[in-house]
Amino acid sequence: MVQLLTGPRLARALRAGALAVAREQETLNRINVFPVPDADTGANLASTLRAAAAALTTPNELTVGQTARTAADAALDGARGNSGAIFAQFLHGMAEGIGSRVSLTTREFAAAARRGADAAQQALSQPVDGTILSVVRAWAAALDEQTARIHDFGELLSRALVRAREALANTPKQLAVLARHGVVDAGAQGFVYFLEGISTFMRDRTAASWRRAGLSLAQPTPFAAAHAELDLTYRYCSEGLLAGGRLDRKAVARAVEPLGGSLVVAGGGSRLRVHLHTNEPQRLFSRLAEFGTVERTKIDDMVLQQLAARGAAVAVVTDSSCDLSEATSHAIGLVRVPLTITFGEETFTDGVDITPPQFYQRLASSPVMPKTSQPAVGEFRSTFRRLLETHAAVISVNLSSGVSGTYQAAVAAAQQVDPSRIRVVDTRQVSVSLGLVAEAVGEAIAAGVGLDELVAVAETASRDVKLFASLASLDMIVRGGRVSPAQARMARIFGLHPILTVGDDGKSAKAGTHMGFAASLRGLVRRAERFSAGRPVRLLIAHSSAVGAAEYVAERLCSRFGVADIPIVNLTAVLAAHAGPGAVALAVRRLEG
Repeated sequence: MVQLLTGPRLARALRAGALAVAREQETLNRINVFPVPDADTGANLASTLRAAAAALTTPNELTVGQTARTAADAALDGARGNSGAIFAQFLHGMAEGIGSRVSLTTREFAAAARRGADAAQQALSQPVDGTILSVVRAWAAALDEQTARIHDFGELLSRALVRAREALANTPKQLAVLARHGVVDAGAQGFVYFLEGISTFMRDRTAASWRRAGLSLAQPTPFAAAHAELDLTYRYCSEGLLAGGRLDRKAVARAVEPLGGSLVVAGGGSRLRVHLHTNEPQRLFSRLAEFGTVERTKIDDMVLQQLAARGAAVAVVTDSSCDLSEATSHAIGLVRVPLTITFGEETFTDGVDITPPQFYQRLASSPVMPKTSQPAVGEFRSTFRRLLETHAAVISVNLSSGVSGTYQAAVAAAQQVDPSRIRVVDTRQVSVSLGLVAEAVGEAIAAGVGLDELVAVAETASRDVKLFASLASLDMIVRGGRVSPAQARMARIFGLHPILTVGDDGKSAKAGTHMGFAASLRGLVRRAERFSAGRPVRLLIAHSSAVGAAEYVAERLCSRFGVADIPIVNLTAVLAAHAGPGAVALAVRRLEG
């Protein structure tokens, strides 16, 4: 019988619970469908609990209060994901409830558990029933009910575990998405595994059974396949540790909540762990920096995680210069490696830190010309490695080598990772014309085409696609040195508007000049018709703050080619940096037959 919980006993119990979660992390990954099916709940919980357990290396020297605080602080520092942040806050609340006690009775333990459950609930901006919160509350309530007559920790935890399992079984009745997939909540199941590990330890007084299973708290967390159900609202799972003076947790939550969803603010005092699903991770970190120092930031691309589970034998990769609708990108499983954009001293990750509309706004007002930089070899290398964990091969179709070193970076990364399983294609295209090449490759992958045949598909599509772009102004190409100020003045006097294209060498070239912007837009349509040579076509339009002009071109193309609709997307920063605001780009791809 154990009537007092000491620091060493709590430390060993926490380690046993952490090992139990580690043993089942792949199971948790597989059933992860809420709040997004990114297949990482098990990995995140295991990582968070490993951090807590690893900090308890000298349990014999600590009181129960010190043990609880050490574990809570380490969990907060190492928390990963929504589930990890919630668990860290639960431990933080328990530590506050335990305070400076040397040991705990069952009654004191139950009170601390209730404090932990309340803290976990308060960490979420929008708590949802049917999740880990429901199970934690049920477990804490069971402890409260039983502690008046049960003074043995082993018996108390066993009885409370029964209530936790009942609450877990009820989660599909509380969340429709769980019932639809036939699973319980992954975070809630993880908490039950944690309790089972502790209960087993309290009964057997040993964690040797977990070690015999070959588990280690130092064991790395593998990347797991995700469910194929995409969440399109927020793309990036973003986290950061905020350090400062007396941080106001509610004020921090109010400041960042408008930037996304699934907000968890864990911790208290001088350290907070903030977790948010957002499309603007750098805005999140900038907002947090207003309150203190932001440390240990992490950004996970949840779309990439989910696309890895599609089951296709080959993954298709490109870079952020590729313009294609989000719907089509998701349908073909397209993974983009971002370029970097610099305005003076400010640097942004394309598509992550800065959106196309934000880029156009800066482009129009910035006194300095933006510069675009190719992705580092390491960016491609990490993307390739991750995709090869869930795919047999990867094909990367990239921005023209005639305008960027992106293709060479991808080639170098492929050589370093696994050249036998990766192919890199220089499309000699950019923006929407690159998008149509990527689309062709994605469709071929869906049809079961093999890796080397996909290279032929990409090369054929590259030859059969053409880009034409109309500029509303010559200001940007003057600033970039491609046209002299004198030439620009003459063009303005006569109302001349050039049409740009990409030559066979993959470099920018002039396709013609028209008097008046409207005439140049009509020129796009005529050139598309000539290039099609009577064959059926696939069309795609992009614009930089010129939706009206893009729709004008689309209407004329629909009439000319007899199609019902043509996708219109925002123009990539790579082309917009040279074309400027008001530009319209059209890509036409000739099809067989």
